[in-house]
Amino acid sequence: MKINAKKIAAIIVFSATLFSCRKNTQKFYEQKISETKAKHTWYYFSDGNLKKAEGISSVPQIPFKPWTEATRISDMSVQDSKNDSVPKGFAVVNRTGILVFDGEKINLYRDSEIFSNSTQEKLVFYNDTPIFSVYRNSFFNRQNLSENSMHTFLVQFNTEQNVCYPILTVENFGLPASAEITDFIWDGQFWTCSVKDSGNGTEKINFSYLTFQPKTELTSISPKTAENSIFVTSTTEKEFRNAKSPEDFSKAPERIKKLISSLPKNFSYSVKIKTVSGHTPRIFVNNKNISENSILEASAILSDTWTACLFSDGTFYLNGALFENRILNRGKNIALKLPKLPSGFYYKEFAISGTSLYASWEENSFYTIARSGFICVDLNEILYKNEFNW
Repeated sequence: MKINAKKIAAIIVFSATLFSCRKNTQKFYEQKISETKAKHTWYYFSDGNLKKAEGISSVPQIPFKPWTEATRISDMSVQDSKNDSVPKGFAVVNRTGILVFDGEKINLYRDSEIFSNSTQEKLVFYNDTPIFSVYRNSFFNRQNLSENSMHTFLVQFNTEQNVCYPILTVENFGLPASAEITDFIWDGQFWTCSVKDSGNGTEKINFSYLTFQPKTELTSISPKTAENSIFVTSTTEKEFRNAKSPEDFSKAPERIKKLISSLPKNFSYSVKIKTVSGHTPRIFVNNKNISENSILEASAILSDTWTACLFSDGTFYLNGALFENRILNRGKNIALKLPKLPSGFYYKEFAISGTSLYASWEENSFYTIARSGFICVDLNEILYKNEFNW
């Protein structure tokens, strides 16, 4: 089934996979949604701004940049509902700011002070507050590493004021100015971090590892108060790698396993599983005894009322009921095939706010990124309004 950039096919799957890499000999039920009813809108980033496009082919070409320097959605997730309001989606846009998805409303909040000279990624939530990490690459930002000004590690996005506030800096951990905390894992209690020290411009790079716990509410801490507000201990590379290592898919949450149970057992894929307003996602791999280049990547989210999973080829699985709506397809799984992307483009992260699906996409070549943006899909038009026609 051929799908172009102006059409979305909604496919209700009971026992068959949608992936073209597997010859399908089983029956499955499908429903094509006409172009006039299948509402979706393309967005892309250009010079720090958000712009609409008719499709990927109409997005102007730009030079490739290392992924740490490129404007792209580096992470994306969903906040739990507050006071029965529509759950919001959030996206960290590297080198730009924070995207907020509130139902059909989209807002981009820029912050040049925090975003202009560093890399931003790893979105998590602490008591429903979005938190993300910041670090500077020693190769591309060498000119900034000698500055005496503090450089940030952890930042919160205040959802009431729509502004970013630093929580912790590298200096708060007693680390030298040449060090950066380039990775972290938060399990809901402990923050385990990887520290990279470039040695003040020398070629030698050292790695170390630490854990910390806040002594008070993390969102109440600032770089000025952090000295007496966190408890820091050293840890080992082994402990960090153990916390970060993917697990076998057999250990994944049952709701995710049921959601994509139509995939063949020998199919190779990895699923990064998040929870609404959750901590660091866990990664589960199916049939991992092959080349990593052959593993199809996916991102999944567990909500109280729905479960969803997006694969990099645009296959999107959904089960449950969206905000203040009835259960879809009598509780059976649904699969959508998002518009096919050109060669070299991939879907990455997603969020659902109300009945709007937001899925990020980017043009990727090895470790570099060029064009990037996201697609907004109206699930109300595609699923709820057409449910009785299935």
